[in-house]
Amino acid sequence: MRKLIILLDGAADERISIFNNRTPLEAANKEFMDGVARDGKVGTTDGKDYTHTFLLELLTGKPYEIPRGVIEAYGLELPIGEDRVAYRMTPAKIHDHHVDWYYNITCDEEMFLQRAIIKNRSKLASMDPKILAYSGGKGVLTVKGNEILDLPKPPGPAKLNGDDLGPFEVFARGVRESTGGIALLPWGGGLGKVAVDVRREITKVPDLAVISKSPSALGVGKFLGMQTKRVQGFKEGIKVANQMLDKDDVFLHIEETDDISHKCNPKNKLKLIEEIDRELVRYGKRFRECQIALLIDHGASSLTGEHMRMKVPFAVCGGRWKGEGRESFHENGGEHFSLGTLLDTILED
Repeated sequence: MRKLIILLDGAADERISIFNNRTPLEAANKEFMDGVARDGKVGTTDGKDYTHTFLLELLTGKPYEIPRGVIEAYGLELPIGEDRVAYRMTPAKIHDHHVDWYYNITCDEEMFLQRAIIKNRSKLASMDPKILAYSGGKGVLTVKGNEILDLPKPPGPAKLNGDDLGPFEVFARGVRESTGGIALLPWGGGLGKVAVDVRREITKVPDLAVISKSPSALGVGKFLGMQTKRVQGFKEGIKVANQMLDKDDVFLHIEETDDISHKCNPKNKLKLIEEIDRELVRYGKRFRECQIALLIDHGASSLTGEHMRMKVPFAVCGGRWKGEGRESFHENGGEHFSLGTLLDTILED
């Protein structure tokens, strides 16, 4: 029986009054996801602050703290040798040293930001910068050197002084001036050497094909030597998963549930969960022949936009869909499994 593991990034949430004190996941009409919970096993596991740390522990059985910038450099195939430092780049607006991460960027603003990167890249010329932007104005930067700046991490608000940015201050200021107020700030920095040293310790990796649009999930897959497939969004991801199940067990990462949480609109998060579920139903005949697992890596409040460290739900069904249970897939109780042991539970026959 083929295995299909689906990670709904940041889909867990807090209880919200407009949903009668339920979470968006609990309030959503989701035939496929609830079917997995009804006919299978539900429980909880340990949530992590970020997707890549969740995946590294899930897939290897051990917690590894590899910086976000390094993992995403792997995902975007940017140079990250032992003499380079990698950073994740996120759009932000800065007022009186107060940082607000900017998740509601428009298409026009994203285009202006990409032009600003090209215009101001020369300000980092002495560091041999390699920059690649992707969806939502986000990007990854690698530079020569060995100094790692400890900078604020999204999604929560932060304080930042110009001196904190070190050699990136001139670049960040130039981008901000070019875009009329949108800065592009580095964070999650790390040396490529750290990842090389960690990889030598890892001896066992599951035989799964990773499908995602996110450099975080793809980066973990590439770092671990797994087969990866980059897609444009969850609809393409579900379609590709259906195709790849003919030959491979599949790990499908859906990032949009986290992205929409940062935009602070609970109703839109609920609608997106329902839209994802409808797309899963489209391929339900094939998927019901597989062992299906649903995972969530962390909570993400659709009220504040911030990540929530919490126990997160999972559901796994072995392909015998009878519809006789009463469970639904949401933030629930059930037996708790440590993250490092969860994959053995999911992949057991």
